Amino acid sequence: MPYMFVRITLSDYDRWKRAWDSPEQMQIRKAFGCKSARVYRGHESTNEVIILTEWDQIDEAREWGISDELRELMHHTGGAGRPDVLYLNEVTKS
Repeated sequence: MPYMFVRITLSDYDRWKRAWDSPEQMQIRKAFGCKSARVYRGHESTNEVIILTEWDQIDEAREWGISDELRELMHHTGGAGRPDVLYLNEVTKS
C-alpha cells in the first residue's frame, strides 16, 4: 500500500486542524483517492505536524500533493514553510 508522509511546520495549528477536519477537505482528499489520513503533532514543537495518508496508487498522492486545493488549504490556514514529503510503499506490517 502506498503512503504519503508529510512533515510541515504550521503557524497556527488550531486553524489548520479545523480546516483539515472539515467535510469539504475530507471530500477533496477522498476525490483524489485518499483512503485514510493520520495527523501527528509534535510533543514539544506543537506547530510541527506529520501527516500520513494512505492511497491506492502513488500517482494519486502525487496529484493531490501538487493540487491547487491543497495549496489553497495550506496558504489560508497557516502553512509556514515548505513541507518535507516522502512517498512510501509499505513493506512490513506487524
